[in-house]
Amino acid sequence: MKILIFSDIHGDLKALQGIVSQPTDLYICAGDLTTFGRGLERCGEVLARLGERLWVLPGNHETHDATRELCAQYGFVDFHRQVRALKSTDGATTWAGLGYSNITPFKTPGEYSEEQIAEALSAFNGVEKLYLVVHFPPYNTALDEFAPGKHAGSPTLRAWVERAKPAYLFCGHIHETAGKSEILGATKCINVGKYGYMMEI
Repeated sequence: MKILIFSDIHGDLKALQGIVSQPTDLYICAGDLTTFGRGLERCGEVLARLGERLWVLPGNHETHDATRELCAQYGFVDFHRQVRALKSTDGATTWAGLGYSNITPFKTPGEYSEEQIAEALSAFNGVEKLYLVVHFPPYNTALDEFAPGKHAGSPTLRAWVERAKPAYLFCGHIHETAGKSEILGATKCINVGKYGYMMEI
């Protein structure tokens, strides 16, 4: 099974059409189809033919209510705070999704406190070989450095990853680090960006 994970489209319909044009079995949007929620319907129209092959998380620029309504309208899967199983060549894999971001200076509609992040991640405790898709990156990694020496990720997410040891973490949110990856303990972490990351399981 091929899976294309992407994030941070921010209304760029040409980039979104590029995602849709790539043949794959499953698409996962890790958030921020829009900027402050504007143009979500137009994004839905581009994505419409994917139906249930598209799993959607809200980024910090969307509310969960908005992405949930989008999923209901077009038959997409609302992946926020969900756990789902996928068959792979080695059996089954377990995937979990968590949208929104840690607190930003921009007062965007989809933000969690570190305490809320801890509570949300606790639902995924004990899942072995987890594939975790989140909108925001772990703190102080190659994935969250928005300027030299400046990091904007979540300390709570980093601590959870180091403790829970998921197999993979996929994120977006920090545009400057799109495409970068890092091994954090036992976990391969990838900032998928708006052009996406393709993997096969």
